[in-house]
Amino acid sequence: MREVILRTPLFLLSESSEQASNKLGFTRGSWKLLLVDIKVKTAPPYKVAYITRIGSYSGQNMWRAEFTQLQRWARKRKLRTGKWIVYFIDEWGKRPARERRSVACLEIRGKAKPEGVIKIMTLPRQRVASVTFNPDKVSDNLVYHGIEGWLQYRPLKTAGPSREVYLGSPWTNRRAWANAEVQVPIKKK
Repeated sequence: MREVILRTPLFLLSESSEQASNKLGFTRGSWKLLLVDIKVKTAPPYKVAYITRIGSYSGQNMWRAEFTQLQRWARKRKLRTGKWIVYFIDEWGKRPARERRSVACLEIRGKAKPEGVIKIMTLPRQRVASVTFNPDKVSDNLVYHGIEGWLQYRPLKTAGPSREVYLGSPWTNRRAWANAEVQVPIKKK
């Protein structure tokens, strides 16, 4: 399937959205329409080394320790690495925050075997609704809610847990952070 790009109004900011409007640089009391490009595309399969994490989905550094461990493991085995992926198993509200499961994934190239808490899997090729954005300018919550709302009015529905994909370390690579991609697997209703 070819990539389809849809320019979509994502969120209308108002006076009650003071925190969001400050993050976007709008003045209080202004109304702005935020347009975002939602791409419907086929994401490639990713062979990854991963660590499952249990705990709240909050805080900028919440997967940093897991990714540091994955990097050391890959470097020790001389594996080439690629994208950094955070895969959310549990949806908000389905489990208590302290019990939510997510997976820190580091794309690897080469042969590797699981070891200890580090496992290996292939995330399948999937059709996804995708948004690339800069988290310093747009809240990731707006992006997730925007995709959810957009899907309600399309002949599509979610087909699995969402994920965030980075080109490299979002903590040390400004380009990777500024090009965060949210991918939501989709299928026909």
